[in-house]
Amino acid sequence: MDLEKNVAALQCRVEQLLEQQKTNASGRVLVALAGVPGSGKTTVSSALLASLSTSGRRQGDVVVVPMDGFHYTKATLAGFSDPEMAFRRRGAPFTFDAEGLLDLMTALKAGPLTGPDADEHIFTAPSFDHAVQDPVADDIRISSRSKMVIIEGNYTLLDEHPWNKMAELVDEKWFVDVPPEVAKERLVLRHLAAGIETSREAAAHRAEENDLPNGDLIRSKLLEPDVRVVN
Repeated sequence: MDLEKNVAALQCRVEQLLEQQKTNASGRVLVALAGVPGSGKTTVSSALLASLSTSGRRQGDVVVVPMDGFHYTKATLAGFSDPEMAFRRRGAPFTFDAEGLLDLMTALKAGPLTGPDADEHIFTAPSFDHAVQDPVADDIRISSRSKMVIIEGNYTLLDEHPWNKMAELVDEKWFVDVPPEVAKERLVLRHLAAGIETSREAAAHRAEENDLPNGDLIRSKLLEPDVRVVN
């Protein structure tokens, strides 16, 4: 029920933003959807897209681009000055290509919003292949006809350079949070399901060593969001 309420509230906000866009004849709307690890950002954004679709909103009007594709590749991490530490902390801010994500957001904001009768331009973004634990270049296609792009990821509202530049590009900032004990249980189950760890003890250790401290960092250096969701 909480998910349904949260999604309904976000859907209303989406429609308000798109109505403002139409009234002001502004360009593409960008939203930063941040959250701590295990907060359910992907669950919330997927449910939002499904709800928009069933309500009659044209598919492609609103798209979600996950930040996961901007993980540095394993080959890149292997070239770090301390590769063992880089692999152990994978998922921390320094293990992402923040500048690459910022470049995409800048292009999406500056690029024209085209109607159905105009030539379509395609922006591309990387996805993340969880089976091989590496990004897949240019795997996500974003049409210039998309009216809103939601950038979903842990650090899109992090008040650290260069992440904090992203907030200057977006029209609205959303934050998804969850109690730490709930996040930990979700993370343990996620690590086991993905085969990252093979025992509950090891999965819990991974969450405590990396994911939960990352969550503490996000909360302590959070740029003030316009919308808060407790999932």
